[in-house]
Amino acid sequence: MSDKKQVSLGADAGLLTLSKIAVSAMSMVMAMLLARFRTKAEMGTYNSILMVINLVISLLMLGLPKSINYFLGRAETNDERKKFLSVYYTFNTILSFIVGAVLCASVRLIEIYFNNDTIRYFLYFLAVFPWTKIIMSSVENLLIVYRRTKWLIVFRVSNSILLILAIVIVRALGLSFTDYMIAYVAIEALFALAVYMLANRVSGGIKPSFDGALLKKILTFSIPLGLASVVGTLNIELDKFLIGALMTPEDLAVYSNAARELPVTMIASAFTAVLLPQFARLLKNDRKDEAIALWGVSNRLTFIIISIIAFGCFTFAPEVMTILYSKEYIGGAWVFRVYSLMLLFRTTYYGIILNSKGKSKFIFWCSVISLGLNAVLNVIFYFIFSAFGQGFVAPAVATFFSTFIMAAIQLVATAKSIDYRFAKLLPWGKLGLITLVNIAFSAVFFAAAKLLPIDRFFDGIEFWKLSGSGQCFEAVILGIVWAISYFALMLRPMKKLWKQLKAPVDLPEAAADEKN
Repeated sequence: MSDKKQVSLGADAGLLTLSKIAVSAMSMVMAMLLARFRTKAEMGTYNSILMVINLVISLLMLGLPKSINYFLGRAETNDERKKFLSVYYTFNTILSFIVGAVLCASVRLIEIYFNNDTIRYFLYFLAVFPWTKIIMSSVENLLIVYRRTKWLIVFRVSNSILLILAIVIVRALGLSFTDYMIAYVAIEALFALAVYMLANRVSGGIKPSFDGALLKKILTFSIPLGLASVVGTLNIELDKFLIGALMTPEDLAVYSNAARELPVTMIASAFTAVLLPQFARLLKNDRKDEAIALWGVSNRLTFIIISIIAFGCFTFAPEVMTILYSKEYIGGAWVFRVYSLMLLFRTTYYGIILNSKGKSKFIFWCSVISLGLNAVLNVIFYFIFSAFGQGFVAPAVATFFSTFIMAAIQLVATAKSIDYRFAKLLPWGKLGLITLVNIAFSAVFFAAAKLLPIDRFFDGIEFWKLSGSGQCFEAVILGIVWAISYFALMLRPMKKLWKQLKAPVDLPEAAADEKN
């Protein structure tokens, strides 16, 4: 591989990461604007519809987008690529219409489940939005295979910007929630049509086509991946479905926003993507000590960064909820706290070594067990917590415990798979010390918020009264002081860890690759 191509691949990876961060940030902005501009009942309806659509798409899409990388990568001629894409988009278009029809036919069941009779007014959304989601799900795989990274970034960012503008314009013109939903699905439909045009452009021309033999190969490859996707989607959405079934649409709106995962886990995802090939090589060469050391270094670095965000959000949960979603959503503060602590489990991928050793089947069954455990704990915890008037937070606690248990199971399996002591698998002592440091900072700044009159100072200024609560400004100021103090303390170990990660790994395969 030439140096020029290596630089290009590295640049593409960097651009993709930055674009994902930008899109995630804009998605958070959308949630913030909707929480302020729409009522909780409307947001409950919105979340109910999206949850059902995402679940049904996950069930029926069968992991198809991932087949693009595989089949286009294996295709030897451009005609083979065009044939695959023609069959792919023909089948996906038909599938999306089936999904829309199934959802429209099931609207009464959806209303009964969520105890929300307003969903029937959004039949057009149930009919069209699945098509937009299914077709747009392929754009990343398509453009990455054809090395059109910049096109992908423009596509993603422009889509997010238009969706934000739709919220603002609907609000500025005093239009209804129905008008917003129409604008939303219209924008998504426009971008779905753009995917067809992009596929036609990069491939040199696609057309409606149906090849039974090729379709069978595509489904054979995709279905196992799709099953894993279904399990993952169910696990993420399970607690929201419980709240949607047992509580009001307003409660679902509050819970959904409180349970929204902050986009900081991309840090760990980026490290995982980079480390997986290194791990595979190290383990192949029976250098497990070096693999474990590398894992420990990366985990400590991501834990330092993510843990302050987790504990900061936990400490100032009501203020963060107010800043993000307005005072109407403070009722979800404890759910937000539980999900903030769950970020501590997102600092690494606990199946990274199992994945590197090819034990993907075990990881899949771990996901299945996690889903079953989560479902059982959701119900048990809900009734136990409800006896004390805290049923609202129970599903979040159940998800926290099931996540913890599955992480532990994967770590135990990892230790056995490489014949390694569990106590030496990760730098538990150093991770524990970082946790204690964060707990100490949390206690100090929680006390400072209670004792210092910063909020009363801002509440006394007429300008700030128009902007919001003095407690939010107090939390921001204390948060900035906390972050400066924390990173000043952690700067030296972070530099040392980063230096260790940047050190080259001396492997025969790596040297051979560079030579080639």
